[in-house]
Order: sequence, then C-alpha cells, then structure tokens
Amino acid sequence: RQAQEILLQPLARRACLELARSALGEGLSSDQMLAIVERSEGNAFYLEELIRAVAESPLGSGLPKTVLGMIEARLARLHPDARRTLRAASIFGSSCWRNGVFALLGEEEEAHGSAFNMLLEAELLVRSNTRRFANEEEYTFRHELIREASYGMLTERDRRLGHRLAGAWLEKIGEIDPAILAEH
Repeated sequence: RQAQEILLQPLARRACLELARSALGEGLSSDQMLAIVERSEGNAFYLEELIRAVAESPLGSGLPKTVLGMIEARLARLHPDARRTLRAASIFGSSCWRNGVFALLGEEEEAHGSAFNMLLEAELLVRSNTRRFANEEEYTFRHELIREASYGMLTERDRRLGHRLAGAWLEKIGEIDPAILAEH
C-alpha cells in the first residue's frame, strides 16, 4: 500500500488557548489554562484529551504526563462492559466489526450493543464510511493510540485467545487475504 506521510507542526500556543477556552469556558484561571496548553506541547490530540479530563473532573496535578497515560486514564473510567468491548475490538487492529467483536466476547449483540453505543458517544470508536464485508458494520478507532492503549490492557492469554477467535471469525466471514489471517 502506498502511504503518504504528512508531518504536522505543533499547534501554535494561541490556537491551543483558543481551543481550550472554547471548550472549557472561562471557569479556569489563565494559569490553569496555560498549564493545559503547555502540557500538550501543541499536540492537538493530547490537548483534546487534556480538555476532556479537565471537563470531567477538576484540574489538579493528577493529570497524566503522557498522551498514552491520558488515554489509559480515560479508558479506566469507562463502564466495564464498554472497556471489555473496546479491548476485544483492539484485537482486530485499527478496524473492527460489530459481529466480530461479539464473536470474541462469546455473546450476542443484545448483551453488548449498548457498550458499542457508549464507545461511539465517547468518540473512542467511529463508524467507518466503508464496509469491507457485506452486512457487517465496520468501526475504526478514532486514533491509533486509543487502540494501542486498549490492546495493552489485555493479558497475553487473552491476546492469544482473541487472535485465534478473530482469525476464525474473519475466515468464516470471507476474509481471503493470507497476510491478514496470518496476523491472527
């Protein structure tokens, strides 16, 4: 596949302040707002996660110092069913399929359909505009770091079992790419 790498410059401090102010309002002091902006170092994704964390709880020194730490803290606050569903989704890679995730969980859609809705509302997963498999709802992780953090929460035993089940489901649904099947 041909990939084109685009290097993005950090957001300007002024742009970060405007984003933070528009999302959080005037409830924070200038020093608190600057602390969020400086911690983000112009990384738009990290800034967004910092803003989410501050909006959900009062600003304190307890904010994680890394992007991955911020995501892990956010995932830890999820409902257990949503967190379990997200971990199962991460086994497939950056894209997953609703029925595939349910196959990994060993449950029907009714049991975890609301968990998918929670993940969509939390903007951790997004609906894909394309469908690799007919009649299968496809989702992607909003950011690869969200997938990485979710996958990192799995035990080695769960990873092995999950990949075996994912490979079987993909084969059953019609996946023919040997490289994709070999990943699982």
